[in-house]
Order: sequence, then structure tokens, then C-alpha cells
Amino acid sequence: MANEFASLQGLPTSLTQGKVYSKMKPVSTGVDLPASQNDREYKSVYEDKKMVVTTKGFTIFLSLSPNADFDDGLNKGQTPPTYFKFTVGESPTYSFFFGDDAPSYTLLAGSVIVDKISIDQKKKEYIISLEGEDRTSPSIVIKNGKLSWKYADENGTNGFMYQDSMSNYPSVLYSVAPYNQKTVTKLRTQMEEDSALLMTMITDMNTVGEGVYIWKAEKIGVHVTPQSFTFDKSLEKEFLLPSKVDYAKITNLDTKKSYIQFQCVMSSMRTDTYTGYDKADPSIYMTTLQFPGDEAKLAPMGTSKDGTDAACGMDSAEGRVLKSITPVVVDNSLISVKLDFQDGSFYEFPHPETGEFTATDKDTGGLLQGTVQNLIIANGKWLDAYTSECANRIARNTNDHLTIQGDDEVLTSAIAWRTSQWVKIIVPTKSGSKLITIPKRGA
Repeated sequence: MANEFASLQGLPTSLTQGKVYSKMKPVSTGVDLPASQNDREYKSVYEDKKMVVTTKGFTIFLSLSPNADFDDGLNKGQTPPTYFKFTVGESPTYSFFFGDDAPSYTLLAGSVIVDKISIDQKKKEYIISLEGEDRTSPSIVIKNGKLSWKYADENGTNGFMYQDSMSNYPSVLYSVAPYNQKTVTKLRTQMEEDSALLMTMITDMNTVGEGVYIWKAEKIGVHVTPQSFTFDKSLEKEFLLPSKVDYAKITNLDTKKSYIQFQCVMSSMRTDTYTGYDKADPSIYMTTLQFPGDEAKLAPMGTSKDGTDAACGMDSAEGRVLKSITPVVVDNSLISVKLDFQDGSFYEFPHPETGEFTATDKDTGGLLQGTVQNLIIANGKWLDAYTSECANRIARNTNDHLTIQGDDEVLTSAIAWRTSQWVKIIVPTKSGSKLITIPKRGA
């Protein structure tokens, strides 16, 4: 099956050219395909911000072509098109084709592993950070398709040799094969003693089942897509927008039996109605919202029927605000909600990048904004739940210094009121509220 998918992507499923030297021993068999394109997209913040991935298992491939000018002349055209595989937490490998029977070979010593992979879409730059026993292995950098790597120098010191572009010749990368201490020493010694005899050294290596591969260090393909992030839920949530949803295929919520509820954790954008204050924990501003219910007092900032920004349901008559609610449930978790309004507008939340809910307070005109937490479909009568929550908001907003209490119960929240004979006023003090009684004139 992997071979079939490889063919569909235009990837090789067998050795198409070049040679595998007899002393090269595979470290594994079966090479998974590079991530293909799908409908997922990166969050827009990463158009300018670098993505840094340290999650084990995250993988990218680099595809390198033979440098025909050098490979044909020095190496008898023995270099195949090659795919470097870098997986965080594993040692780098390379292969020449894909499929269940494709062998992989060590690119570096087994003690060297991929520590992290950085992706800068704006600069078109990819950095593979390596970590060895001495923690000094230099990173591999691909920028605008060109490879640079301080580990590969002109003298082949570490078994890799790099020559920068000159006149009409592109940059070139050499590697000994198989990669081990013996072959690394051969290349380094030859370059130190007489680099002009490099071809002779390669011929000698071939007689014992060893050799050299020679690639272009330019026009390198980088195989990484949004699909590369989907193997890990936390990684997917951090870097990718949610999958596009066809709401027409999703059943609307039965609001006679259920309702949407969540906590909105606010910072500076709060309103007089939705303060988020709770005397039990004044360090956080959080309010519980629900739909149906809060559409009576809130107009979510969504999209009008004409496709423009709109405060949804702002001018709708009471009791005729919401048209329908469509919940999106994945793996038994509610991940997003679409609210359709009678005026033709709609609102989807949480925001796919910020995770926020934003709405205008219909009474005050103030803007409420906060992070959505604990988004659920609750069972029961929404009106009962909403009535209870409105009472809870009043209780949480009650200021002890401005309230008369007895036996831990609120007796009144009035600041001043009149009777037939008296004017009564609550005065806040640091030790609690005090009641002052003033007789009316003529009383």
C-alpha cells in the first residue's frame, strides 16, 4: 500500500539509478512517505514567527539530487537521488526510495540525534539541530533550497565534504558510504595528503564495497506540510488551524434538551454586566456563558449575511435572536460551535488561532473578550440553567462592603432607601458595611 501511495506522489519505490555499496548495511527496512498536502493550514502567526518543534517523532525529509558534473567525472555516476530523514529524538538516516521494503542507512554516528527542527516560512529557512555526545554537533541549515552545514568542510574532516558554488557549478556535498570511522578517516587523510587523487581513492574504496556519494547542495526539496504535525494532538493544536468544517453535514443542537456552556476567562475587556468578578477568587476574571441564553444580552462579533463584520443579533427582537446552534464534536470532545442568527449573521467560536470568544454587551455597548475554557454540551433545560447562572453572577458581583448581611446571607444590596419615617444608607468601611438611619423631617 505504501508503494502505491508513493507512486501517486511521484516518489520512487525502487532504486532508479546509482548504486548501493555492498558494505552498506541497513539500520531498518520500510520507509514511510513524506507528509502530503491536505486541507490543513498553519496558523497565520507563523507566517512571520518561527516554528520550533521539539516533540519526538516529528519528521521532515530532504531530497537531494546527484551532482552530475562531479558524480559522473569522479564517481562513475554512482550517486542515486537520495532522501535524508530527520526525526526528532532519532539519529538521521537516508534512503533511496520509499515503501515497505525500502532500506535506510545511517547518515551520521548513532550517538547523534535530532534535537529540534525549526521552520521559518518567511525566510524559507529550515534548521535541523543535532545533538551528539559532546553536545556540539552543528546544525544543518536549508535556506532558499541551499544547504549549509559546518560539519561538512572542504577537507572532509568528518566524512562530509562541502564545496561552495563557483562560476557555472553549483555547491556540492560529498559523503562517504557507509559512514563509519574507517571511511571517514580515508577521506580526511586523502584530502590532507593529496586532494588531486580523490578519484583514485574512490576507485580503491569501490573495490572493497565502499564509496562516496556526491549531491547538489542546492535546489534541495524540503518535505514538510501541515500534515506533518497531525500525529500529535498538542503539536497540532499549537501550530495548525482546525480542519475546515462543512456545517451543512452536522446536525443542529436540540435546544429543548441541551445547551452550550463554557467559561470565558477575561483580561481587560470586560463589561458592567459581565464583570467576571468573583469575591471568592479576585485574582481571575471569569464568567460562565451559555447558548441559548446569553444571546439576549450579548451580540457575538461575527459575520453578517453580506459577508461583513457584524455584531450578530444586535437589533433582533427579544426571543427571536438565535436561529440554530451547530456543535462540532471530535473524539467525544466539543471543539467548536457555530451560532446562526435570525438576522442572517453567524459566529463561530472559539477563534481558531486565539481560542477566544468576543461579543458586544447589548446594554452597555462594551466589548467582552476572553479565552474559551471547558466548552461542553450540557444536558437539561437551558432556561433553568440560565436563570440560575444569572443569579450566580449577581451574587459573585456583590460587594461585601456595600451589602447588609446576616447569618452569612445577603439581606439587601441597596445603597440607600426610604421608609415612611426614615432614610437608611449603607456606608462601606474596611471592617464591613455599616447601616446609618436618618429620620425624615417632621418625623
